[in-house]
Amino acid sequence: MTLSRCLMTGLAALLFLVLSHVDAADCTHCETTAEDDALLSKVELLQTHLDLQKKPVDANSSKEEKSTEQLEDVVAAKLQEKSHNGALHPSIASLASEHLISFLDEVSLATGQGLSWPAWAEYFPTHGQGRVIGISGSICLLLFCYWITTLKEVPPMMRETQKGGPKDLRPISLEELKKHSHQVGRAEHVEFLYVSVASNQGDLWMAVDGLVANLTDFATSHPGGVDLLLQHAGTEAAEPFHDVGHSEFALEQIQKRAVGILENVQVKGAIAIEKDTVMSRIFTKEDPYNVHKVLGFTVLSMYLYRIFVWCCQLAPPNADYAGFKPDLWALASIFIVEGLQVSSFIFTVPQNRPLSGPMIWQEWRAHNLIFVSRLTICFLGAWMVNRYNGMMGWGSWTQMTVNQLSVFAQMRLADLATAWLRDDTHETLVSTMPYWEHCPKWVESMFRTWYSMSQIYTTIVIIIAGPGMDLYFVMILPYQLYSVLMTFVRKGVISSRTCHVTYFWSLWQSWVCGFMMQSFRVFVQVQAFSIFCYCTRVYGLNKYVLWIGACTSLQLVMIKNWPIHSEQDVLEFPMFTVTILMWAILGAGLKFFSSVPLFDSRHARYVEARPKRVILRSKTKVSTNLYHLKFDFPWFFRWQGYSSGLQPGQHVKILCGNASQGRSTWNGHANLEVSRDYLSRSYTPINSSKDSTVDFIVKLYPEDAPGGFADGGRGSTKLCLEVKEGEEVWLSGPHGSKVYRGNGNFVVDGKLIKASTICALAGGSGITPVLSLLRQCREECRSSFAKPNAKHDLIKEFSIIHAMRSMDERLETTWYNPLAETGLAPHCTVTHLATGQKELTLKRSMSHREGMAYNYGKLTKDVIAEIFPPAAEDLVIILCGPKGFVDDVCQPLLRELKYSNVLTMW
Repeated sequence: MTLSRCLMTGLAALLFLVLSHVDAADCTHCETTAEDDALLSKVELLQTHLDLQKKPVDANSSKEEKSTEQLEDVVAAKLQEKSHNGALHPSIASLASEHLISFLDEVSLATGQGLSWPAWAEYFPTHGQGRVIGISGSICLLLFCYWITTLKEVPPMMRETQKGGPKDLRPISLEELKKHSHQVGRAEHVEFLYVSVASNQGDLWMAVDGLVANLTDFATSHPGGVDLLLQHAGTEAAEPFHDVGHSEFALEQIQKRAVGILENVQVKGAIAIEKDTVMSRIFTKEDPYNVHKVLGFTVLSMYLYRIFVWCCQLAPPNADYAGFKPDLWALASIFIVEGLQVSSFIFTVPQNRPLSGPMIWQEWRAHNLIFVSRLTICFLGAWMVNRYNGMMGWGSWTQMTVNQLSVFAQMRLADLATAWLRDDTHETLVSTMPYWEHCPKWVESMFRTWYSMSQIYTTIVIIIAGPGMDLYFVMILPYQLYSVLMTFVRKGVISSRTCHVTYFWSLWQSWVCGFMMQSFRVFVQVQAFSIFCYCTRVYGLNKYVLWIGACTSLQLVMIKNWPIHSEQDVLEFPMFTVTILMWAILGAGLKFFSSVPLFDSRHARYVEARPKRVILRSKTKVSTNLYHLKFDFPWFFRWQGYSSGLQPGQHVKILCGNASQGRSTWNGHANLEVSRDYLSRSYTPINSSKDSTVDFIVKLYPEDAPGGFADGGRGSTKLCLEVKEGEEVWLSGPHGSKVYRGNGNFVVDGKLIKASTICALAGGSGITPVLSLLRQCREECRSSFAKPNAKHDLIKEFSIIHAMRSMDERLETTWYNPLAETGLAPHCTVTHLATGQKELTLKRSMSHREGMAYNYGKLTKDVIAEIFPPAAEDLVIILCGPKGFVDDVCQPLLRELKYSNVLTMW
């Protein structure tokens, strides 16, 4: 309703501009005599005759020019229509229409769009030339896609590992395997995702055909969920593994994470099981009659046939480029395509997107149905126009209007599906699609850009509403093909790389078909408008505002050239100017009549399960042994508004070289990573999920023999002392469960708890997840200014006890209450507790303005009861720190104080 009001306001303002363009002389038309009316009618008919003679022939029609007799017939028909409607006398509406046309013509000249193009730019290829363009373009596209599959970008610290052969695996006894079954996680499986990272060896091991794998970091990416892994953790799980029919991808994860070989069990050919074949994975029990498979192969055959006919220019007479005629065969083709999409719902797919690879999930499937149905409606509209010869006047206008309404219906239905099925606001359908391991950065950037550009291009083709059925049909191919490809990835039939490259080819092939028979001018102007719309969308312009402006421009093209409008009319219309004018009018309407923002806040997640590079922007020492590291994304992702997308409590793994490689001991203990070329260390970002950087607080462990660190820390020394500003590191993620769902909603023991107060117990470097949660709450408060109804969902109070060995490890007040967040909820109070230091010169103090206090001594029940409010249903306790601090100190004290909503973040 809000956008409708703004649209009416915009149209009224545009009408005001048009009417204000009328000068005093124009008003005398209302007083013309009957003789003047007759003369005016003759002039109108003569002008119509001249306009029709100037109109170019449509590229999809016959190349023969219309004869003079045909033009005269059209003029006579128009005269008869006007006489029947009594439209010979000029009315206010007709005068407004005339002045609107005059106004738009002047705008065209003023903006330069009325200037003539060179003759060669207006030239349309012949059938022979189009055949050469289509075939050569398709071949070059296939060669380019094949070349992409040969590229690889390996992190420097992993290159030696890639060159070497298979790693040596040590024998592992069954008793040792059982020690890594994560018994604690069986009781409280939510905590598994955090407990597991406390140990370098991991807490969830599993054997498949004798090969023992550490699946700790893979648990959050497992499509079947954590519970299934916990059920078989610490055991030989070959039988249930193969009964499910796991894919090649799953086998690769086992091999990649192998840590040893189970004693007295033979490995069966690198886990290659004879009964698990490609055909057995494709033909499943969910489709016993193979309806979906038959429809899929039929539709794929139709796509390939239509593309072949189009590129080779083999269409029969009176058919469009893909060979479609307005007959029952065309209807049968599009209904088979729609039936394929509907039949996909008989299968069970994961609710959330798997982060380990491009695999189909529920939201994608719902969106695919919506997008395919939109193109089906457009195809049916074109079929009706061709069937009943309605290519001008009201028939053409109806087709355009239905197409444009289908765009807005698709956007609204997609928003509803997203709100229903997506639980992460930092995901989009294509911008956060996982890529294959070692995908080059420039390839990823190119793919992401073209994926988004293709959506813009498809929408522009729809709202222009050409009469051909061919392009609507071919543009369905990428949507359905990608669903098939993602299913094949999940079943292990193809790799993630093959999936992305094939989808990339399908998008480009549709583009080649769309432009192979067009003039250079058409190509340039459509691409320029597509890039224009893409850039405005990247910068966050509301998508409804974006397409209302574009659709209004095309509606005005129809009015200006009624009853016949051609491709040339669209090209000569000031699309850019009118579209920007409509955006400005709609923006003013949104500003004064609603709370809907003109620009959306779009923050797609940059971090993926595969290692990706980040650039160290700054490094600051914030205390005796704590460093603040701020990392940037590559420029392309910064320009497109990407963020880390990491929810509070989630962490990433940073890769760095192994300083202890080849040394049997390190810091007086056996070196478990003696043979590794690189190290993987887990860190939790301290900033909100929407920030354009990834910030960490890293504790440096210097060489300190009395303190038990004779050799110092390996990862911390590399990050804090050796990596320089401007250098790159590699990280992967996100790891850990999303226990905070935003707006004060927490998942505690599988239940959704609405909290108004958060209390946090942090030990040492465990303060980082707490800072991340605090920043996220402040960001939600900042966002609520544009959404007044969301203010009641904000966290009101945030109380922190930070336990540390010495006050030298504390963070300053500005980390909890920075100036940039002054006045933002929640109100935060912090108590520093030095457990290993006697009180010296620093006295206990409390500032009500800053909410900062200092204590000395052990963490006791009395200390917690004094600082934290009593237990309540809307109060959540967050525990962060070493495993011993959480399990042996905090948990017993909280149980005594009757706190029930307790969450652990590691």
